[in-house]
Amino acid sequence: MTRPLHYAFRGLMILALLAPAVVADAQRGGSSREEHVEELALAVGDTKTISAAGVRNFADPVGGIIDVKTTGDGTQFVISARKTGTTTLLLIKNDGSNHTYVVSVWPRNPAAVERDLTALVDGIAGVRVRRVGGRFFLDGGVSTEAEKKRLDEVAAKFQGQVESLVTVGGNLPDKRVLLRLDFFFVQYERTSSYAVGLGWPSSIGGAGVVQSRLDFDLIANTTTTAQASVVNQPLPKLDIGSKYGWAKVLKQSTVITSNGVEATFNSGGEQNFVSTSGLQGAQIVRLQFGTNVTVLPRFEAVTKEVEIKLDADVSDLVPSISAASLPGRTTTHLNTLVNLKIGQALVLSGIRTRTERKESEGLPGLAAIPIIGVLFGSQRKASEDVEGAVFIIPSVIETVPKSALEVIKNALGTYEDFSGNMGSVDSYSKSPPSAK
Repeated sequence: MTRPLHYAFRGLMILALLAPAVVADAQRGGSSREEHVEELALAVGDTKTISAAGVRNFADPVGGIIDVKTTGDGTQFVISARKTGTTTLLLIKNDGSNHTYVVSVWPRNPAAVERDLTALVDGIAGVRVRRVGGRFFLDGGVSTEAEKKRLDEVAAKFQGQVESLVTVGGNLPDKRVLLRLDFFFVQYERTSSYAVGLGWPSSIGGAGVVQSRLDFDLIANTTTTAQASVVNQPLPKLDIGSKYGWAKVLKQSTVITSNGVEATFNSGGEQNFVSTSGLQGAQIVRLQFGTNVTVLPRFEAVTKEVEIKLDADVSDLVPSISAASLPGRTTTHLNTLVNLKIGQALVLSGIRTRTERKESEGLPGLAAIPIIGVLFGSQRKASEDVEGAVFIIPSVIETVPKSALEVIKNALGTYEDFSGNMGSVDSYSKSPPSAK
């Protein structure tokens, strides 16, 4: 083999060995270019901004469904919805990756449709509202053809944005299943305050420093009473005192209802107070307090999940913080929709607040001096801590209940034996049953 042919043969062998590595590098480079897909749901006339940072170029959508423009500084894209339909917006990044937005434009805003649709089907057992992007589906089953027809008419009012998949007799909640719902409301409060120091008057002297009184008897031509008083003088007062207290509240409400049937529980009272105001004279002011719970459970035996729509209002009377005779009232209101497993405990809401107030009243400048400032003014400080939560535990009643006679005997026996010890009272089982 001649020398030129020898070198050519060696070159071909080297290229054959390097080719797989070059192809692998090209494949790795291509796989690093990731493509992201994101959905946007808009209504006709809506506008939305998305970031343009790191975008090298973009493909202008066709069809006139949306308009895409950049802001003056080039940092954001402004998307304007023009007509109904679906289109895509492709963004090409500086690193070579692509970001695709699938934009769906609907006649109405999806959030408004969801709100109105939920209000229309509220209270219909066995029917749910499901959202997929900007579209909504009515899913479930009803017992009559008239109910199905009504839901079909409701879906038709939303111009294709809502579709009814409701059937007659399918997926109806089994009302023979009894559900027990236990609600727990716990709240803790702590308050403390103190006032210490010398309280000085806000002004000295002025009008009415000297007050005098003279009584003269004209018949006897003599002075009977003469009195002179000096007021508005710098006589300080001593503030020294503190207050501390705490309170805790525990409320448990238990509701038993059939599957898919709304239940209402009210427990509390009403306090009447006499209030006098102006020309109206005395009036009766009524303050209501207690626990009001409205609940609608839907249980699915296959998944062992329960959907609970809850509206709870818990209120209590508290002492008045002013000189008025009417007390105050603490309130907690909760309206929610949750899905959870049978026997699962869930915190529906929680609150924690801390309030601190501090004020100083006295001689300017001197009252603000640390430590010795109490000699030139009165220092006041108050703090309040509040923490609470609302829990719920759903259960399925599957045990055989006691006979009616035994239940009545236990209740009457507890009533006869009660002498003030609440620990011995067991009118019903406080602990929720085990999960099914």
